[in-house]
Amino acid sequence: MQPLYLLIVAVALVASGTAEVMNDFSSCIKYFFGGKPPNGFEKTAFPVPEEHLPDSKAPQCLAAYQQSSPAYICQKISKGNQYYFATLYDRGRRIPLYSAYLVDKGKPCSKRPGFFRLEPQLIHRELSAESQQIQETKNIIKKYNIKKGCKGQFPEYQEKHKLMQSQAVDEDYNDAAKQGYDRGHLNPRQHHNQEEFCDSTFTFTNVVAMNKELNNNIWNKHEIEMKEIMERHCGQMYVITGAVPDNGKKVNNRVYVPSHIWSAYCCVNNMGRPIQSGGVLVRNNNNAQKQTMTVNKLEEELGKLYNQEIKLIDGCQT
Repeated sequence: MQPLYLLIVAVALVASGTAEVMNDFSSCIKYFFGGKPPNGFEKTAFPVPEEHLPDSKAPQCLAAYQQSSPAYICQKISKGNQYYFATLYDRGRRIPLYSAYLVDKGKPCSKRPGFFRLEPQLIHRELSAESQQIQETKNIIKKYNIKKGCKGQFPEYQEKHKLMQSQAVDEDYNDAAKQGYDRGHLNPRQHHNQEEFCDSTFTFTNVVAMNKELNNNIWNKHEIEMKEIMERHCGQMYVITGAVPDNGKKVNNRVYVPSHIWSAYCCVNNMGRPIQSGGVLVRNNNNAQKQTMTVNKLEEELGKLYNQEIKLIDGCQT
């Protein structure tokens, strides 16, 4: 019996230590129809921003040292015990390229957490697997710096610098608000009915600078329509929502603003068979008009915008 016991313990240890920032989406693959993530986006991400190394003996002290872009994130929060959705994060542009999730039936959550979380593992892979509030994240970085001997006199090693080097922060979206942009969720709170699922969407890796008029009107109505389709027709609904970066526009001179917002869905019956699918594409501006289309057409349009072949949901063209 001892070998079996040891095997069970080993499996449990591996499961409990699973990281949030991954090499792929295998740990949260259930959020993609047929277990197949989109193809093509990984080739469009900008690399991790280069940074001066002040201490050649401690390269591990730099934020995102030897990490690749994009980052594959299986989203977790500290009060939950599972992955809540998947995000492909462009480290160089500091925005998500897309988030993939399942829509819940029932009344959406009403309570908002009142803050946005950060992802410690975008800074160093060995840090906390759960998204954290800013002070918690700074404390985690401070402990890492002490452990690794990262000298505090170097600005590149300080907590705030590491945060801002690795991802978007409050200052970026405060600046965005002055320019008429909201914190636009790719995976929206209103598509979930359990508190931990709703709270998990409040992370900077799940929001983009979305035109305020678009976010409050056309896009909000679209999210409501998606929920209605789910309630009326679907046993389950797979959704992938993303943003096309505008390489000529940033907020706070750091975070890229999207030129377009898009979304694709696959509705399946209780047997898991596809019965309905569709896509939308909209410009990220005041005069936006929602374009409704098939998933294949959306793939074609995104391919033109990215100058790169894109595959979204394979096998759900209805």
